[in-house]
Amino acid sequence: MKCAQLAGFGSCGFAAACSLVACMMLTSPVAAEGVNEEAEIASDILLRTMVDELDRGLAGLRLEDLKQPYFIEYGAQDARYASFTASLGSVLERNDQHVRQLRVETRVGSYEMDNTNFAGGGYSGLARATLPIEDDYEAIRQGIWWATDRSYKSAAEAFPRKQALMESKVIEDKPVDFSRTEPVVEFEDRRALDLPVEELEILAVKLSRIFLDYPDVQRSVVRIRAGAGNDYLANTEGTRLRTQGEVVEIMIVALVQADDGMTFNDSMSMYLGKPIKVPDAAEIAKKVREMTERLLKIKESPKLESTYTGPVLVDASASATLFGGLFASKFAGGQRPVGSRSRSDDFEKKLGKRILPRSVTVVDDPGLKEFNGDVLLGEYKYDDQGVKGQRQTLVEKGRLKELVMSRNPSKEFKNSTGHGRGSSRPSAKTSNLILSTTDPLTEDAMREEFIDAFQDEDNEFGIRIASLSGSAPLEVYKVYPDGREEMVRGVNVVRADARAFKRILAVGDKPAVMNVLGGEGGQSVIVPALLFEELDLAPVDSDFDKPPFIPSPLARIKAKQESGV
Repeated sequence: MKCAQLAGFGSCGFAAACSLVACMMLTSPVAAEGVNEEAEIASDILLRTMVDELDRGLAGLRLEDLKQPYFIEYGAQDARYASFTASLGSVLERNDQHVRQLRVETRVGSYEMDNTNFAGGGYSGLARATLPIEDDYEAIRQGIWWATDRSYKSAAEAFPRKQALMESKVIEDKPVDFSRTEPVVEFEDRRALDLPVEELEILAVKLSRIFLDYPDVQRSVVRIRAGAGNDYLANTEGTRLRTQGEVVEIMIVALVQADDGMTFNDSMSMYLGKPIKVPDAAEIAKKVREMTERLLKIKESPKLESTYTGPVLVDASASATLFGGLFASKFAGGQRPVGSRSRSDDFEKKLGKRILPRSVTVVDDPGLKEFNGDVLLGEYKYDDQGVKGQRQTLVEKGRLKELVMSRNPSKEFKNSTGHGRGSSRPSAKTSNLILSTTDPLTEDAMREEFIDAFQDEDNEFGIRIASLSGSAPLEVYKVYPDGREEMVRGVNVVRADARAFKRILAVGDKPAVMNVLGGEGGQSVIVPALLFEELDLAPVDSDFDKPPFIPSPLARIKAKQESGV
């Protein structure tokens, strides 16, 4: 699904692996059973031009007194993407295009020390290019050649700067700059670049028309983005990969404003995986109306009067957002660039230490395609460096055991775990991050535990967070000892740090999926409801814009209809 995840979303999915030196020193490429590499390369013009230009570049790239490359990789995407934006039954924007994008990474020096991993050298050896969408061999090679030349020059010029920096520093136990891996050869069938664009545009219009029934919604937008195509990898180590994918994202956003000027926006997203089947608007309309009516109730609810400190019950969808936002990037391993400082919260320093409750396990599994019927955007077979994705247990019995790794090694982890992802120089990134517990509680049991917890703190009520808008609480309830709930608005989470997660009191039994689709690849976070021992929540303190002076046209129309005029 990798290529389609990224088609048209600001970047491209690519794959890479190793170098000719490694092929000679380690092993020959491992081809999937039944693969005829020569035939595949001959029949696919984009793949053929990449392989031909790799051979020429490795042999011919040299600047006087500067290093030759030891590794070159090409990652390319041949994809079609379409997007539609609609509001109140009208199309605001439509886009449909075929693109071929290339990224080039060149490394000079050696696996032990090259032009990467130093302060100020983050983009050395990298180049991007847009390639012809027609199958013109010479035109495509020209584009690849030009990008390769730029990539090599920036790598060769950066290498002596890194040498000079290293001579001025006291460096202990520095890992090598690039880990070795076994090259692979595998070709999925090429996917035709077709998308149900007419059906998707009709769906966007139909969904946007729902908001005609809600004049108190100030702004509403339906965005549908779709991508389908093929990702390519070829590098000087011998890896040759072609993968295919497709995905559709449907996002609905609505904004309302309270009488005191406070604004609230909510959104819902759903994803269609392979094969793409466009749903009927009626299947989604109920959820859109539920979201909108909930948003209107929020704007009419009272504000939180004062700061709350105590137990907080966070529903599953909100817990997934909180956990992913705080932990996903911290599980990513890799060395600190020379000349920089490590972060104080670097997880490599916490290996073996308890970071979550003792009942909790956290797994990252790029091989998982769906969870309880939900498409998982973190799924892939090979990462963007051509390494097969591995399932890892990151946290066991609350203790940090591993980090996900790209081919950028660290002191503790020398090899890639197949988590090198990104559209420029791939770096470690989680895929499908799953939190579970050995002692899950049902919804009723969680609620009882919650009520007992805030009563034990002598609090009059507890706070339940049902949903978030971004990282801010949106749907929030005061919960009283008798089980009664009162919705409140205007709430900020003052503190939801790693210590708060370490002191979780209970974990639910029904996980929710949060999908994130971005330029660096899709991610999924799967987390149940969480009961925090203590969070600080405070009222929003801000000056707001005044509401509109006159009613909206929709409000005037509805008023006339209700009055019979």
